[in-house]
Amino acid sequence: MTDVSIVSEFDGNGMIVERTKVKTLGSGSFGQVHLAKLPNLISGDYFFAAVKSCAYSCSDSIQKELYVLRQFQDSDKIIKCFGDVVSFEEEVTVYNLFLEYASGGTLRDLIRRYGGSIPEPVVKCYTKMLLEGLRCIHSEGYVHCDLKPENILVFPGCDSNETLKIADFGLVRRANENHAVEGGPKELKFPGTPLYMPPETIVKRHISPALDIWSLGCVVLQMITGKLPWDGMKDKMELAIKILFSRNPPNKISKPLSDQGKDFLIKCFARKSDERWTADMLLSHPFVTATQEKSDDCLPSMEEFEACLCDMSILVE
Repeated sequence: MTDVSIVSEFDGNGMIVERTKVKTLGSGSFGQVHLAKLPNLISGDYFFAAVKSCAYSCSDSIQKELYVLRQFQDSDKIIKCFGDVVSFEEEVTVYNLFLEYASGGTLRDLIRRYGGSIPEPVVKCYTKMLLEGLRCIHSEGYVHCDLKPENILVFPGCDSNETLKIADFGLVRRANENHAVEGGPKELKFPGTPLYMPPETIVKRHISPALDIWSLGCVVLQMITGKLPWDGMKDKMELAIKILFSRNPPNKISKPLSDQGKDFLIKCFARKSDERWTADMLLSHPFVTATQEKSDDCLPSMEEFEACLCDMSILVE
């Protein structure tokens, strides 16, 4: 969707800056994200950024995101934030947060480009990247609370290999913080996206880093199977029962998975949160360490993967 327009606004020094809206990237309950072309006031060149915008009166969660992201500017596995600005558009006061633009889209898009199932050697590399991001988040006393493929962005990396970065910190909480639980079973309230939530979020109010580890397990399964966790649930109540009482992981794996991969998922899906491995512990698990000595060998670029698929189709014909 193309929606080119010019927005004039004041930067932190009181100077007027023109921002060109190039296209809409997405929207949600918070507002809208668009691709913008911005002037670099130091070099005089232009650069692209993703701008998350909403009415200033509803911008509390986005402003919190700015505060949190500023603490992770040195991490290459967490999305970068360039600052914020207030603009006036069509007589509405708008809050804008400037973020790194991910030209590769989201992890969900990447799963689709791989045909619905990412090869296990590549999953290992992506999982290591996500663990490094989570370790950084948890070390600062935060819990992301909404780790899912849509909130993981894909960036071109060195040698054309993709790099994953964790994004969307609108639901981030402090470790040991409580989340609100409504009165009756029909009013179940999860701290994040229900499909990716662990058992303790249903029966307890306690937020801990173990929540993100369960969500990570769901993301790893989704990379392998291409399916949403607990796919096919009719409502939150049915989902809650499944999460609480099922002895199986959220997805059945219909393809071979290494013993290391199975053990890694067992560590992520421990039903008791205090038995779940931490991000630091999982970074030493053989699933992510066995092939990491030379990352170029374990992580083909999308171009290489698509070329391989093309070669295979020629052979079939």
